[in-house]
Amino acid sequence: LPRQLCTKVATVPITPQHNALQRYEDDLQNEFHQILREERQSVLEPVADPMSLEVFPNTRPAFNFAAYVNKSPTLQQLVSLGVELHKLEKRKGIAQFVLGLDFDRDMRNHIRFLADVGVPAESLGEFLTKNPLIFKEDLGDLETRVNYLQSKRFLPEEIARIVTKNPFWLMLNTKRIDRRLGYFQKTFALEGSEVRALSTKQPRLITYNLEHVRKNTFTVQEEMGFEKEEVKQLLLSKPRIWMIKTEALQYRFEYLHRRMKLSHAELLQTPDLLLTRDVRIKQRHGFLKFLGKVQYDPKKELYIPLKSLAEGTDEEFVAEVAKSNMECYNRFLKTL
Repeated sequence: LPRQLCTKVATVPITPQHNALQRYEDDLQNEFHQILREERQSVLEPVADPMSLEVFPNTRPAFNFAAYVNKSPTLQQLVSLGVELHKLEKRKGIAQFVLGLDFDRDMRNHIRFLADVGVPAESLGEFLTKNPLIFKEDLGDLETRVNYLQSKRFLPEEIARIVTKNPFWLMLNTKRIDRRLGYFQKTFALEGSEVRALSTKQPRLITYNLEHVRKNTFTVQEEMGFEKEEVKQLLLSKPRIWMIKTEALQYRFEYLHRRMKLSHAELLQTPDLLLTRDVRIKQRHGFLKFLGKVQYDPKKELYIPLKSLAEGTDEEFVAEVAKSNMECYNRFLKTL
């Protein structure tokens, strides 16, 4: 019987995995396209000097940057900064835009500005890969946008994190950012310090599609039944909840609350569950149920922390939480 296999605990090698940073690229480009639509501006404006493209013939609509690196000091400089040219060439219009730039004339001062704001040297390549359109922006405008944050009492290290983690933040003018910050402050009854904390913790949320934010707010408050103060607590602890698909959020809550019988208070204490893949929660909760070890009440014996359903590798969960072995776990998964 499979249950008998679970009575013998095997030594399980722990092989930690690093997957927490995999989500960064999921929707940055879609976010910026939404911002641009709202701003009613095109992705690219005409290159100031069309003649500068003539040294790179036959470059549209698609091409490989590698063929031009040896000819272009500008591309060589970008490579040395860590810019991933192969990602730029996949984005419509970006390659022609970059090839029309001169490093000393069009890029050097922008890069120095980013460094002065606090973008780490090791992050410049990633920043420019995400948003080469920063070179379209007037330096005076960029300085004004940073000055705005300073006037709102953002600390230098907070500004550095905001700009680094959301490469598109500086593309929005101060009026638009002010409206966005005001929206979150008014909607969730935030203090000034809480607005700054939210912006610093998840700067992408501030420039996110507001229609999506509104939908998830309605879902959390009206459909999931959290009180206003609880909604605020969720926002400040796990702002990414407002960035995931509404349907996924609804389905996940349905399983956690209706099927697993977790209370709103328990979800507030372990909000990571609302951001955890459905299959992981189902497999781990199901395995504990199979073993007769479902006990999430900290006041009772044999307590299983809810966070264990979201954290760590399967090997760690099976060995350290379920006190079982991977052979048993894999047999169980085949029954699902």
